Amino acid sequence: MKKLFIKILSLTLILIINNCANTRVVVEGVKTVIKDDKKEVIKKKETITTKGHYKVGQPYVINNIKYIPRLVSYYDKNGIASWYGPKFNKKPTANGEIFNQDKVSAAHKTLPLPSIVKVTNLSTNKHLFIRVNDRGPFVNDRIIDLSKQAAIELNIFLKGTEKVNVKLLDSGPHLLDSKYLNQNYLKEYANNLERKNNKDKADIKDVNFIQLGVFTIKNNALNLIEDIKNKYNNSDLSIFLSETDKNKIYKVLIGPFQNLKGAKNIADNLTKLGYTNIILNEKDNQ
Repeated sequence: MKKLFIKILSLTLILIINNCANTRVVVEGVKTVIKDDKKEVIKKKETITTKGHYKVGQPYVINNIKYIPRLVSYYDKNGIASWYGPKFNKKPTANGEIFNQDKVSAAHKTLPLPSIVKVTNLSTNKHLFIRVNDRGPFVNDRIIDLSKQAAIELNIFLKGTEKVNVKLLDSGPHLLDSKYLNQNYLKEYANNLERKNNKDKADIKDVNFIQLGVFTIKNNALNLIEDIKNKYNNSDLSIFLSETDKNKIYKVLIGPFQNLKGAKNIADNLTKLGYTNIILNEKDNQ
């Protein structure tokens, strides 16, 4: 009887130990799954944080030239476009996105990031809607740096540089949405936006600008713009250079203003600072 009792007791202990062991395996298994899930969550967060960000940015100096990024509602300028590619491919852009030379994008020295611009090749009149997400170019008086693919589509790639017109259509944090990286979507969005802007413009009878100077030497005009920006602290103003290729005339303008009262208020402030100016209707500026 005693031997039978010992056998039963031993058997019972073995079953208890096995059950405990199985329980531990189950618990450790759950911990492993939770740990894996946690890793997955971390990976997803990392993916989110690697997306680009909206920025205007602080003033900065490259090659002893000061650039002042600004929020602007109007930008329409002729100048030289260049392109960049292999040296910067797969590297971060100024707003934290990854540059891909085989996708349409561009760099600009002062526009908010990202922005949408319409770039027109003035030699062929071909245009392309481009999302700007980087800073540059910092060579001579070039006004925009195109990705390799954008340069190819605008017939600029082989030539290297070309005279273009750059017109701002939109900017803001909403352009960080991944759908704007799709060039077909961007094109449709920009076309609709341009049509709306043109309709709104047609509905406004008077669009005014403040003219602060007319020059035959471009550097004199640029110096006046820099002087005004330093003395008149109003980041909402769009101060720009209007160029006419035919007569090589450079006008320093502020605007546009959709009502005469707003233009007069700014003009009065500039007069008090010692800047002579006149108010022009858009028709006078053409």
